Amino acid sequence: MVHDFTLVYALDSGMGSQEDVLRQLAGSDCADATVGWGRPGHVGLAFSREASDRDAAVKLATVQMAQALPGAVLVRVDAA
Repeated sequence: MVHDFTLVYALDSGMGSQEDVLRQLAGSDCADATVGWGRPGHVGLAFSREASDRDAAVKLATVQMAQALPGAVLVRVDAA
């Protein structure tokens, strides 16, 4: 089953520019996310992931994000 959800992260000021963050994401397991910039210093990633349940999909994405953007802090999970 496909699960849609959005992860919102606060970015550390040392993570560089939006282009730097996008480069890190493009080379990661989160390259399938649609990236959005709202509040300054925050990034939202919308996922549509196949998994047995939504919790499994969200957990895998948060683990992958921790690897892609170490230091980013998960602020919110919005599940559709």
